[in-house]
Amino acid sequence: MNEGAKTHPASDGVDLLLGPESPLAQELPAFAPRPGQLEMARLVDKALRQEVPLIVEAGTGTGKTLAYLVPGLLSGLKLIVSTGTRTLQDQISHKELPLLQRTAAPHLSWAVLKGRGNYLCRRRYLAFAQQPELGLPQAAGGLARLAQWLESTNSGDLDEVRGQELSEALLMEVTANSEQCLGSRCPQRERCHLLEARRRAAAADVVVVNHHLFLADLVLRAGGFGEALPRYQAVIFDEAHLLPEAATQAFGASVGQPRLALLQRDLLRESPRLPEIAAAGGACEAAGRRLFNRLRRLLGPEGRAAPLTALQLSELAPAGAELGQALSELAEVLPHDQEECEALAGRAQALARDLSAASQPVAGHSVAWVQGQRGGVALHLSPVEVGPHLEAALYSQMGRLVFTSATLAPLGDLEPFRQRLGLPVETRTAVVPSPFDPASQALLYVPRRMPPPASPEFPAAVARQVQELLARSHGRAFVLFTSHRNLEAVASLLDGRLPYQVLVQGQAPRLELLKRFVAQSPSVLLATASFWQGVDVPGPALSAVIVDKLPFAPPDDPLVAARCQRLEAEGLSGFAHLMLPEAILSLKQGLGRLLRTPEDRGLLAVLDVRLLTKNYGRRFLKALAPVPLTHDLAEVARFFAAEPGR
Repeated sequence: MNEGAKTHPASDGVDLLLGPESPLAQELPAFAPRPGQLEMARLVDKALRQEVPLIVEAGTGTGKTLAYLVPGLLSGLKLIVSTGTRTLQDQISHKELPLLQRTAAPHLSWAVLKGRGNYLCRRRYLAFAQQPELGLPQAAGGLARLAQWLESTNSGDLDEVRGQELSEALLMEVTANSEQCLGSRCPQRERCHLLEARRRAAAADVVVVNHHLFLADLVLRAGGFGEALPRYQAVIFDEAHLLPEAATQAFGASVGQPRLALLQRDLLRESPRLPEIAAAGGACEAAGRRLFNRLRRLLGPEGRAAPLTALQLSELAPAGAELGQALSELAEVLPHDQEECEALAGRAQALARDLSAASQPVAGHSVAWVQGQRGGVALHLSPVEVGPHLEAALYSQMGRLVFTSATLAPLGDLEPFRQRLGLPVETRTAVVPSPFDPASQALLYVPRRMPPPASPEFPAAVARQVQELLARSHGRAFVLFTSHRNLEAVASLLDGRLPYQVLVQGQAPRLELLKRFVAQSPSVLLATASFWQGVDVPGPALSAVIVDKLPFAPPDDPLVAARCQRLEAEGLSGFAHLMLPEAILSLKQGLGRLLRTPEDRGLLAVLDVRLLTKNYGRRFLKALAPVPLTHDLAEVARFFAAEPGR
C-alpha cells in the first residue's frame, strides 16, 4: 500500500485553491475563504506530507470535504476516501469532485466502488432467469425490468433501478456475495460488472468507498485472500465516528440461520441431484435447526441480543460440533470438478470455520453473543477492541491516514477516539469549530417535569410534549426514540391527532421516507435515534429534532457490557469513559442535523429530566453550549415566531 509516493507540492497550493483568489469562485459565486476550512486543509496537507495520522473534528459548516480533497489531490497520491453513508458518498462523487475537475484539476479522475451486493451478477441473473418460479414466484415483472436496464447500463450498479418493481428478494437472487462469487472460475468473468468497477477504480486518482468495503479489503489482505480495492497511498475517513462499529463487524465472525439457509438454497439450485449431496444437505439443515433452536432460547428479554457465558458455550458445543461436522461432510461429497460445486464446498468449510471461531471467545479480547435477526437467529464473535486489528492490518503499513467528522470529541478531547481506534500516540489531533452561531440559530428545550424514562407513564407524557412542541414548530420535525417499544407506543398515541403528514420508520424504505419528508413539508417523521446518521435536510423542512430520552447504549448490550468490563478491569468507569461520551456524541449529531447552513434555525428538544437532575447532565449541557437552554414552551413559540417569513 505504501508505495512509490510522488513528491508533494508546497502547501501554498492549498491556500491558492481555498483562499481569496480561488478558481472555485468561477463556479461558486458566493464562494469566500473560510478560516476553519483553510486551517483543516493545511493540517491535512501536513499529515500527508509527513506521513503522520491526523484526527480532526470539523464542525458543521467548516467545508471539511473540500478541506481534505484539495490537499489530497495536490499530493499526487492514489487516494481512498471512505465514508459511513451513501449520502456523503454521492455528494463527494456527484458534487465536490466534479467541481474540482471543472475549476482546478481538468485531468482529475475518480471512481465510486461499492460492495458486491450493489452490482448485478450476470451468472446468477442468467441462471435465475431460466427458472425464476423455482425460487421466487411472480418475479417476471422484475426480470423484464432488469433485462431492459441491462441493455443500457454501463455500471451494472443496481442503485440505478432499485425500487423499480425490484423486490429485495429478487435482488438477492441476481447478486453474489463474497461466498457466492466464483471469482476467476466464473464463466461470465469477462462481462463482470464488479470487475469492471474495480478496473475503473484501479485507473482513478481518487476512489470513493464506504467503511464496510474498506475494512473488508483489510480483512481479505490480512488473510491472504486477495483484495477488494486497488493499491492506494493515502486514506481519508470521513464520518469517522462510524468507523469503530464498522470495524467491530469486519473483524468478527458470524454464523446465522439466513447464511445457512442461503447455502441450502444455492445447493438445491447449483449442485447435481445426487443422493449423497441431498443426504449431506439434509444433515446440515437438521443440525442447524437444533443449534439455532438452542441459541434462540438464550436471547435476552424481548428477544434482545445477549452475551454467552462459558457455561452456555460448553452446553452448545455438542450441537455446534454436529453442525460443523455436517458442513465438513457436505464439502467432501460435492464434486470439485465443477465451478459451482467447488464454490459451495468452500462456503460450507467457511461456515464451519466461523462456527468454530465464534464458539471460542478469548476473555477480555472477544465476546460471543447471540442475536435475533430477520430470518432467524445468529451466533457472533466480536472483538472487544478494534485497535489491535487495525494496527496489524493498516497502521503498521501506512501513516497517511486522516480521520474526520463533525462529531468526534464529546468535550473537545479527541484522545478517547484515538484510543478506541488504537491509533499510535504520535497521531495529531485538532478541533476546528463550526463557523455557525448556535447561540442564535438553535434552542435547547428540556421540560422541568417528566416521568422517569422507565415509568409506564413515560410514553404518554412524551406524546403530550411532542404535540405541544409540534404546534410551535409547525411540524417539520424528527421525533426520535431510543427504543422501538417507545416509538410504537407514541406513534399509536399520536395516530390521527397531528395536522401534518406523519411518517413512521418501517412504513417505507429509509430513503423513500426522507424524500417524502422533504417533498411534502411540513411533515413529521417518527423513527429510532440511529435514523439521523447520514441525513442531510438543509433548510426549513427540518426545524426540530425531538429526542425522547438521553441516547445511552443499553448496558446489557453484549459489546457495551464487554467494553465496560474491560475499562473497569483497568480501574476506569465504563459509564464515565464509554457510555456517557458516546451518548453525548449522539446528541451532538442530532444538533448537527438541524444546522446545515448559516441560515438554518432549529430546536433540539430532549424529553428527559435527567439532564437537569443528574450530575452527568451538566456534561451534556456543556457539550451542547452555547445553545441556550429553556424549559418554557412560550420561549419555544417565540423562537419559531422569529423565523424569517413568519
